[in-house]
Amino acid sequence: MQELLQVAFLPVNLFYTILLMLVVLYWLSVILGAIDLSSIDLDLDIDADVDVDADIDVDVDLDADVETDAGTTSGWMAGALHFFNFGKMPFMVIMTVVVMSGWLLSILSNYYLGNGSGWFALAMFIPILFISLVIAKIITTPLIPVFKRLDTTAEAIDYIGMVCKLKLPASASKFGQAEVLVDGAPNLIHVKTKSDETPLHTGEE
Repeated sequence: MQELLQVAFLPVNLFYTILLMLVVLYWLSVILGAIDLSSIDLDLDIDADVDVDADIDVDVDLDADVETDAGTTSGWMAGALHFFNFGKMPFMVIMTVVVMSGWLLSILSNYYLGNGSGWFALAMFIPILFISLVIAKIITTPLIPVFKRLDTTAEAIDYIGMVCKLKLPASASKFGQAEVLVDGAPNLIHVKTKSDETPLHTGEE
């Protein structure tokens, strides 16, 4: 155990060790929050939302090519993240597997290769990251259905095109309230008419 700690804190492994420590601190905070320790308020919310929007609109052919390349790059990146289960699983679950895998790969590769060079460790960063992502995909893929069943967040409902019945009158200047049936269940929504439409009265559909 002592030898493992010594190897873990070598300069060539220190980056991965720090990441692992951050992950451990995150899960400790989650555990403490789960058992409701009111004396310690730790709320770490790490959310990765990749949203790349390339919008280039100028009258130059070269810039149009740049827009196409940017859109292709963002699409490729989103596709790659989706392939490795980002968006299908909680971000920190995947990152925990990635960090733990990277830490083990760094420890083992540097130990058995007898590496003490920082440049070699830097060169191994991309291969280790890729292998860690593959390991994370293999481990987390069977867990996707489990987390889908655990997900209790309500899905957004598109009310456009549905028939609603006014509960409170609505006009262009004042919001009203209407009832919409979604899968047999009534939903109350706020409604408002357009400026060129006549006001709606209670009971109208």
